[in-house]
Amino acid sequence: MASRKQRPDPVEIVDPAAMRALAHPLKWTLMDVLLVEGPATATRCAELIGESQANCSFHLRQLARYGLVEAAPTASKKERPWRLTSTDQSWSAIQPDERRTRAVAELERVFVEHEMTKLMRWERTAATYPKAWRAAALRSAAQTWLTDSELADLGRQITELMQTYRDRLSDPTKRPPGSRPVRLLAVGYPLPEDPT
Repeated sequence: MASRKQRPDPVEIVDPAAMRALAHPLKWTLMDVLLVEGPATATRCAELIGESQANCSFHLRQLARYGLVEAAPTASKKERPWRLTSTDQSWSAIQPDERRTRAVAELERVFVEHEMTKLMRWERTAATYPKAWRAAALRSAAQTWLTDSELADLGRQITELMQTYRDRLSDPTKRPPGSRPVRLLAVGYPLPEDPT
């Protein structure tokens, strides 16, 4: 497969079949592995996440089918490493028809569950991290009154701020000594009229 430089912009997922394929927790876990580990074989992914090599291989091929991963260059004739095509994926919650609306709803549900699983893992293991990392960990919540356009504008500002160190994902030489992978997650959503 031809080598392609990682795309800097988010890959926008518009195909409902791709949405349904990505609505699987293992695919998100595999993308997490490739994000942190860099190019990796299905065997290496299986070692890291405790899944079978065959299962990892199947899901990596599915991710490749929808353009989210690709075969990484290798000199080996035995190993087939995979790499992300982009470090960022996006999709619209607003879809033009019911079939796509159902597909994106399932994708969003799996994505949020995946993120909450990672957050809860941090909460369970935080005491094992050095004090400086525990103190630096960000937990913030706020509630206010906003219009939909104000919420959209705030989302753009937060996303822009979160992208400040994005180049470190694809260029390890830009990572300062002592740095480690850090997950940033931002959400903002209207609360129901009924506060219960």
